[in-house]
Amino acid sequence: MKQISLGIPMLGAVAGTLLSLALPSKRGHIICGAVWTGLSVLHAWQYRKKLEQDIKRNGGFFDMTLFPQSKLDFFVRAVDVASYIPGRTRLYTRALVGNEALAKQVKDELSGAAGMKSVLVNTTTGSILLEYDPEVLRTNPDLARMENYIKTHVKKR
Repeated sequence: MKQISLGIPMLGAVAGTLLSLALPSKRGHIICGAVWTGLSVLHAWQYRKKLEQDIKRNGGFFDMTLFPQSKLDFFVRAVDVASYIPGRTRLYTRALVGNEALAKQVKDELSGAAGMKSVLVNTTTGSILLEYDPEVLRTNPDLARMENYIKTHVKKR
């Protein structure tokens, strides 16, 4: 199929779909929405080979390291990394300030990780100090990925 530019027709269909919401009859909205859908499918069909190549080259639609993979990964991305030295990391979060229940939950979750020596949680400052054995921690791929995230997101002074 010949490559034709669908940008302007798709933009028109989107505008028509949105503008037709104000009309009393929904027939125009349905027609514009159907045209927009058809143009979108045609556009995807035109670029399917490029899309397949991009997926193969990148290993998928998204770089999965951008997205949290577990509860612990999500937690680590929700805190500020104040300092990182292999085996010793300090994190901060305002959510911990004055929140004893959350502090207990954080300490219980993190203390259970392999290689974790100590977890100190301070509800006055919202700080979490993690001391761990890096070699043991890195044997777990999830924890190794999180350590790498922490290492690359430490605040520069």
